[in-house]
Parts: sequence; structure tokens; C-alpha cells
Amino acid sequence: MSEEITGRYLLFYFACLVVFYEFFMIVPSTWIELLTAQISAWALNTLGLSSEYGLRGVWVWLTLTGGARDVEVFIIRECTAFHVWGILMGLILPIRGVEWLRKLKSVAFGGGLVFLMNITRIMITVYLTGYDVPPFSWFFTNPTVETYHYPVSFAYGVIGIAIVISLINNFIMPELGDFLVELPDAVIRETGKLVKRGS
Repeated sequence: MSEEITGRYLLFYFACLVVFYEFFMIVPSTWIELLTAQISAWALNTLGLSSEYGLRGVWVWLTLTGGARDVEVFIIRECTAFHVWGILMGLILPIRGVEWLRKLKSVAFGGGLVFLMNITRIMITVYLTGYDVPPFSWFFTNPTVETYHYPVSFAYGVIGIAIVISLINNFIMPELGDFLVELPDAVIRETGKLVKRGS
């Protein structure tokens, strides 16, 4: 980036990140939970599997039947990657020196890609739980959703977000990568200044 990252700008940037994240953690999410379950069920059925979804009270559910064991999961806010949209907005929108159109394109592209990747994450998790698939079945003889949920989600969270950021950086907004590369050094530098002032 051409402009130095100041302490004041860092406060603004991280404040935006927190505000966007918190907004997506409190805004009503039943609609995205239902959409996530609907598309996941449709995709599983398209692959020749048997899946249904629905709303039970306030809980959105998704099933996969016909395998080694039947699976039922509840799709909550955190299962939709809805909060990741807030993180993307918080990472992208406050960056200086970038036209708003490219920022909005980056958010739309990133949010859409995160949503689609999340659908595949849910499908893989319920499929591995419901069907005994080697080599996983060699180690897990009676898996539950939690058996696969955490490792699959971790892989998607780390690798998936890295892919999304990389694609945005390479094709829409290279300033994002430049800023994120400079960010750790700027935080260390500005923290060091605060420590010196306080001593």
C-alpha cells in the first residue's frame, strides 16, 4: 500500500471488522439456515442420495437416509457461514484507496463462494457420517456427526478462506493481499509505539 498504516487506521479497520462480524451474529438467520438446508438436500438428492429438510419450531433440520446409518443435523447460524460474510466485509470494505465497485464485487464474489463451499462442507460431513467410506471407516466404526464435523470444518475454515482471499486478491482486488501482508508488521510497529509512550 502507498499510505502508511497508522495506529488510528488500525483502530478503524479492526472496529469495522468487529462491527460487521457482530452484525452478522445478531441479524435474523432462519432464512439462510433454510436456504442452506434446502440447497444441501437438493444437491444430495441430485447425487442419488436421499435427503430431506424442514423447520421444526425454530430449528432447521436436514436428514440423510439410506446409508449405513441415518443422519439428522440441525442447521444453525454457524452452520451457514453467515458470520464469514461479516468477516469478509470487515476485511474488504475499510481498505483505503480502492473503488467501491471493486470492493462490492469482492464481497459479492467472496460471499457467494463461501456459501457454495459451505454447502459442500455440509454434504461431505453428513455423507461421511451416514456412509462408511474408506479410509475413514477403517478408523471410525460408528461415527457421529461430531466425528467429521470438526476436522472437515477446520479444513474448510483454514484452506477455504485462504482460497477465497487468494482469488479475490488475484482477480478483483490485489490491494487486499498487499494490505494483509503489511498488517502484522503495522500492528507490531504501532503496538511498540504505544508501549514506548506508556513507559
